[in-house]
Amino acid sequence: MTVECVQSLLSAHLHKGDAQSPRAMVRKIIVVDNGSTDDSIAILESKLGSLVELIACPQNLGFAGGNNLAIQHALKSDADWLLLINNDTCVAPDFFTQLAAAHGANPHWSMMAPLILYDPEVPGNPANTIWSLGDRLLPGTLITRGLWRNQTVPPDLPTFIDVDFLNACALLIHRTVFERIGLFDTSYFMYAEDVDFCWRARRAGFKMGCATQARMWHKVSASTGVHHPQSRYWRTSNQIRFYRQYATLWQRPLLFGFTLARTLLTMGRDLVSRRTHAARSTGRGWIDGWFGRSQLVS
Repeated sequence: MTVECVQSLLSAHLHKGDAQSPRAMVRKIIVVDNGSTDDSIAILESKLGSLVELIACPQNLGFAGGNNLAIQHALKSDADWLLLINNDTCVAPDFFTQLAAAHGANPHWSMMAPLILYDPEVPGNPANTIWSLGDRLLPGTLITRGLWRNQTVPPDLPTFIDVDFLNACALLIHRTVFERIGLFDTSYFMYAEDVDFCWRARRAGFKMGCATQARMWHKVSASTGVHHPQSRYWRTSNQIRFYRQYATLWQRPLLFGFTLARTLLTMGRDLVSRRTHAARSTGRGWIDGWFGRSQLVS
C-alpha cells in the first residue's frame, strides 16, 4: 500500500493541469517506517529507491511521533507547505493542481484537506462515498459533527468549505502553523492527535478548510482494523482525554454523559455482533479516559 500511495503522489506531481491552474511543485516525498518488524524497509528501498527519503525509526512512536519525525525533517529542508498523508491512500491525478487552486482561492487558509473518499476497491467499501471532508464544532461544546460523512458525493457539493477540524489522514499545513503552535502531541500516541492539533491552531487564529475538488481514496483503518481492540481503546480514551484537557467546568458534565451514552451504545452493538474484545476495550478506554490512565491493550 505504501508503494501504491507514493506512486499516486508521483503521478499527481507530474500532472500539468491547464493554463489557468497553478501547478504545485513537490520538492520531496518522505516515508517514515515507524518501527516495522518485518522486511518493509528492504522492500521500500528496492521499489522506491531514490524516489523518496526513507526515515527508518527503530521503534513505533505512534501516529503523532512518526509524523513529527517527517515534519521536523521537512522544516529543516525549508519546506513552505507539508502534506501529511496516510500510507493506505491513493490520490487523484490532479490532486496537487486542485490543492494549489484552493490555496489561490482561499489565501486565508493555513491548513487544508482534500475530499477523502472510501476506496471502492476494498471489499465492503461503498463507491463515491465521503469518508471525511472535515468537521464543524457544535456551538458551546467540544463535540464535532462530520460534514456529509458516509454520504454519496452530492452534485452540488461546494468547491471550498470552511471547517473547524480536519483529519490528518491527509492534511496540508503551512510551516507557520508549526512554528507557532509546535508539533503533534505525542502523548496521544494514535487518534485525536489531529483534533488536538486543529484545536490549538484554531486558538492561535489559523483558518482551515476542505478543497473538495482535490480527491483521494482511503482504505480506512488498514493498519489496525475498525474493530481492533487497540484501535477502539485509543479512539475512546483519547477523545475523552481531549475533552478533559480543554473542556470548561460546565462542559464536563455534558461531555461525561455524552461519552458514556455513546460508549454504552457502541459496546451494545459489539456484544450483539459478538465482538467481545472490542466491547471490553471500548469500556476500558472510557474508564481510563475519564480517570486518568492510559495503556496498551491486546
